[in-house]
Amino acid sequence: MEEINCIFCNTGNHRVVIEENGYTGRKCFQCGLIYISPRPSLDEILVLYSHDNAHISARSHISGEFSKRLAARHNLKFVTSYSKRGSILEIGAGAGYFLDEAKKLGFDPYGIEFNSVQAIYIREQLHIPCEESPVSESAFKGIQFDIVYHCDVISHFFDPFSEFKNIHQRMKEGGILLFETGNLGEVKQKYFKYFKRFQYPDHLFFFSPDNLIELLEKTGFECIRIYRYSILPQLIALNAYAFARNSLKNGIKKYKQPENRSEDNTDTKSLSGKYLQSGRRSDSILKKSFRFLYSCSEYLLRYKIGYLVPKTHRPQTLIIVARKRP
Repeated sequence: MEEINCIFCNTGNHRVVIEENGYTGRKCFQCGLIYISPRPSLDEILVLYSHDNAHISARSHISGEFSKRLAARHNLKFVTSYSKRGSILEIGAGAGYFLDEAKKLGFDPYGIEFNSVQAIYIREQLHIPCEESPVSESAFKGIQFDIVYHCDVISHFFDPFSEFKNIHQRMKEGGILLFETGNLGEVKQKYFKYFKRFQYPDHLFFFSPDNLIELLEKTGFECIRIYRYSILPQLIALNAYAFARNSLKNGIKKYKQPENRSEDNTDTKSLSGKYLQSGRRSDSILKKSFRFLYSCSEYLLRYKIGYLVPKTHRPQTLIIVARKRP
């Protein structure tokens, strides 16, 4: 564990605004950045993902296909408004559904994913090149990319400035960087109660839009546009759903086997396909219908209703479009 200062202002001893799982999130009063300090080492973070110990398991990523493809199609509309073809790299590719949708549109897709189960699924089930190491000069034999994309990944970066500089080096001149992330650094603290969890220590930083613009400018990018969507309606709906589900469980006292998260000791090559196939076989029509309705409502709440409702100082998801400067 190491103590750190704000990566933008290089000042420390800020007020603690988040406490979760034994970790503290401190907020910089000068720029709004929220950061874990003290925090795990880089090696500890890499083990967290490679051993499938993150808050969202490989099983959840692979089985959540419909909702992830909905979000992918939404964000690809922004991609295609700036570029219709070319090579596209996704960092933190999850189960690869964004890349698969991009491939359908004619893009040449590549993925980086630390979780071995998910990376194998991308390579063997979706037939998309995927590496399990960070962005570097040697990744994918030095290919220069037209587009780089990541979704809800920047908060996981151990050193965001270094990561963005590495991304800059791997992009073609005038290439497009598009990513989605939250705005917690500018959110009033009264809204923090709507988050069931902040997923510490998976998340290391929570940014404000000003933080993101500064990060882009200092690493060789020009911010073109920021699209904002309030996630408050979605958070309220999720909390209501969780309350109803827990009340039902407590009422009927139904026994449920805990999820076995020890698959990292088994053959990961078989797990990636097994997770999806076994889930499909066991799903009832009722479960599939519920999952379909849940995914549709989640999408509508985030990207449709969230686009229309008030946003100032409220929880949002941001889609940032930037261009590589020479």
